[in-house]
Amino acid sequence: MKTPRLLQYLAYPQKITGPIIEAELRDVAIGELCEIRRGWHQKQVVARAQVVGLQRERTVLSLIGNAQGLSRDVVLYPTGRALSAWVGYSVLGAVLDPTGKIVERFTPEVAPISEERVIDVAPPSYASRVGVREPLITGVRAIDGLLTCGVGQRMGIFASAGCGKTMLMHMLIEQTEADVFVIGLIGERGREVTEFVDMLRASHKKEKCVLVFATSDFPSVDRCNAAQLATTVAEYFRDQGKRVVLFIDSMTRYARALRDVALASGERPARRGYPASVFDNLPACWNAQGRPAREALLPFIRYCWKARKRRTRWRMKFALSLTVTCI
Repeated sequence: MKTPRLLQYLAYPQKITGPIIEAELRDVAIGELCEIRRGWHQKQVVARAQVVGLQRERTVLSLIGNAQGLSRDVVLYPTGRALSAWVGYSVLGAVLDPTGKIVERFTPEVAPISEERVIDVAPPSYASRVGVREPLITGVRAIDGLLTCGVGQRMGIFASAGCGKTMLMHMLIEQTEADVFVIGLIGERGREVTEFVDMLRASHKKEKCVLVFATSDFPSVDRCNAAQLATTVAEYFRDQGKRVVLFIDSMTRYARALRDVALASGERPARRGYPASVFDNLPACWNAQGRPAREALLPFIRYCWKARKRRTRWRMKFALSLTVTCI
């Protein structure tokens, strides 16, 4: 006789440490969302968590949001689905949080949200790609003349703090010939996000921009999801036949967020404290970009590592191995 479904699909937390929850939760998968309620008899959802690891008898979850107000009496309910977001032309000219919720608009909504997509960065097959055959005009003469970019190419921007990477990214948005610009601000300070939003408000291309952010005060899983959400939004417009430019600022902080999630789930640290799964997830995210054979998508420019010290050069070399060229 099977155990009633109700007994299989709820659990009390055994341990809550910061954003990490451990519970004896069965029948769940990595990446699955769980709702957190005040009690088993209540329907009000007070928080959500994402499964990040499975141990012998316990499931490790990472909170989406703040742990303030949670207690031992809360109950975890698996939803049976992964994190997803509604995307469409309505997100153009908008600012999104890591869950895909629109928090601000630069322009009026032009169309209803049309499609729900799982936030996943699984790269396409090699058979569905074509080579880099068409130049991308960025409008920056130094790049167009000496470091020409191609449609479907991955470009890395490497520099120390204060060297003008943000200004270069703003110049590329203003002058590049593209239909949609997707910007992912991962682990940035709140002030920097505010300044970038102000720049977009004054831009004549604000109706073509989508900004996804997760500041440094967000949990690690939110920072990971923000990078994947930005890629998912860019892939949607690529599949619609649009020419898309994707910026991720920065891949360094994305890698650190992946490291924090992996260590919290029980993985062992490897090189420089980074678990092995980080080096699996980074290429998967990078290779999600490119030019498919039957769509018109197109350029993706990556805004990545800030290698300032000798001990960080190995990370820069690893990032260089994943890009076609760099600035």
